[in-house]
Amino acid sequence: MKKGVLWLVSTLGVMSLWAALNFYATTQGWFIEKIAAQGDTQEFVTNIKTEVDKGFRGNVAMLMMEQGEVIATHHVSKGELVNTDSVFGVASLGKWVAAVAAMQLAEQGKLDLDAPVSNYLTRWQLPPSEFDNDGVTVRRLLSHTAGITDGLGHDGFPVGTPVQPLVEHLTLAADREPDKSGKVAVGMQPGTRWQYSGGSYNLLQLLIEEISGQGFAQYMRQAIFLPLGMTNTGYSVDRSAPQTAQYFGENQTLLVYPNYTSLAATGLYSTTSDLAKFVRSQIPTSALNTPGKRILTDQSLLAMRQPIGQSGGLEIWGAGVMLYADNNHGSFVLGHGGRSPMLNATARMNPKTGNAFIMFQTGNKRAFASNMATKWTNWEAGTPDMFQLRFMLLDMFNLIAIGCGVILLLSALGFMYSRKRVSK
Repeated sequence: MKKGVLWLVSTLGVMSLWAALNFYATTQGWFIEKIAAQGDTQEFVTNIKTEVDKGFRGNVAMLMMEQGEVIATHHVSKGELVNTDSVFGVASLGKWVAAVAAMQLAEQGKLDLDAPVSNYLTRWQLPPSEFDNDGVTVRRLLSHTAGITDGLGHDGFPVGTPVQPLVEHLTLAADREPDKSGKVAVGMQPGTRWQYSGGSYNLLQLLIEEISGQGFAQYMRQAIFLPLGMTNTGYSVDRSAPQTAQYFGENQTLLVYPNYTSLAATGLYSTTSDLAKFVRSQIPTSALNTPGKRILTDQSLLAMRQPIGQSGGLEIWGAGVMLYADNNHGSFVLGHGGRSPMLNATARMNPKTGNAFIMFQTGNKRAFASNMATKWTNWEAGTPDMFQLRFMLLDMFNLIAIGCGVILLLSALGFMYSRKRVSK
């Protein structure tokens, strides 16, 4: 009897050790092939430029920072040249910028991040639901945990067609994606689950207008862009201007940027040099050689990177920022990405080191900029990002199951063999 218990405990112990080792190895990136030795900036820059040159299909603007300072740029194009001052649409990356505006208003005491958003609205209200609408707070809107179930994003309106007013758009977005509801409404209990919602940021757009008494674009220019010197950033674009980057579609056909109602969610245009100024302002002062222009306190920056939204057991979202990967210093590599048809933009930053990676591109079907940023994340933090982990965890569970099966089989055979010897 004692031997049987000892065998069972030993077997379970080995299986637990196997599972723990696999979990640690997976989450720490042991199985990821990095394109450069960690800490070797020159090797990484050389290799990432090679990766970009091999993979781009339209145009790319890339920028890297260390301790908040620009240390490398790279630009390639199948058409007109691009540079650090070329204007690209950055799609959902603009959500990070809008989130900072909301955090500023909270710092100023003009809104409570955890109060019902309805307290601040006069022009429009969430429709009645079977759930608690008062659970829809700014913090939950920022983290996609407010229970809003409108769907992913918005296609925008072709040039020359009317742009839907914001209040109408909140009720039913005319430019919703075909398989999405487009209604900003509470479809599940707020605070219970993460679900990406472009409409949540449309509601934040209205909130900022209501509190500031200004149009959203005007307020953002005054509160964010001008203070940071982001002179080529805004919510409209001169499509004929020489500094506007060509918008490449499939096979290098040229597309036209649409107009958007959803400015906060997807309507931002910027340059890599401007966005570097914004990213620098989001780096904690402890990671900078010189503080530079600050638009949020370090306390607010810390609040933004606290985990709120989870998916598949992973902490993936803070208050307005994506938590891409564990940075092995008690925090995350954070930032935001944006994607529209044939367009991808990304900005990622490590708050411990002040290092960052920014890339805009058009012309690739897949999320080319995000894929390059994943390579940077692996190199910078040594860990896989959220996109890799979703696939790696499935492989990990399969490997754990197979390994535990082998351990159990070998242990059982060994136990039976030992009992046979004793019986003789």
